[in-house]
Order: sequence, then C-alpha cells, then structure tokens
Amino acid sequence: MLSEEHFTVDGTLIQAWASRRSFREKADPPDRGTGARGRKLLRDTHESTTDREARLYRKSSSGASVPSYLGHVITENRNGLVVAAMATQAGNSEERRAAMKMLKRQNAARS
Repeated sequence: MLSEEHFTVDGTLIQAWASRRSFREKADPPDRGTGARGRKLLRDTHESTTDREARLYRKSSSGASVPSYLGHVITENRNGLVVAAMATQAGNSEERRAAMKMLKRQNAARS
C-alpha cells in the first residue's frame, strides 16, 4: 500500500525541560573538542545540571539558543503516512544521520 519510491525526511526542534541558566561548566572537559580541527565547542565545555543530554541549539543565526533535542520523521509522500520516527540530540548534522539510520532500518525490515 505504501510507495517505495517517494519519501520525505523532516525534523523539528523539541525544547528540553531544562533552563538555559542550568548550563554550567563541566568539571572535567575534554582535551580535544568536537568542532572543526578539534576546536572546543560550548557542548564540550558546558552541560545542563537538570538534563545532561540536552544541547543549546538555535534554528537560525538570529534566534536564541535554547536547550533542545531534534525530532525526525520519514513520511511516505503519496499517502502522507509516517513510516519511521526518532529523536536525537540537537546538532547540525543530526538530521542527515537520523535519516540514514531510519532508512537502513526500513531496508532491513523489508529483507
């Protein structure tokens, strides 16, 4: 009943149940960061005291950073049905990673 050819991946920002003020400096930050060329990013040096997995994230350069997660869905275009869904930590490349992971699961389920 579902089309196997036309799917759409979409993501949305989910605000975490943490305050921006709950972010404090980590007691033991890593020597090398997760940024380009090992540059330390805010997520490497700070974490929330109430929700340790939430990350400060903003949708646009003019928006405010808020503690967030990302929600992802794959929908089948013909009927608009959700085929797969998952949530991840907020990050610039997380939507692409989540899409690939969900598509691999779908292919494995069909085999």
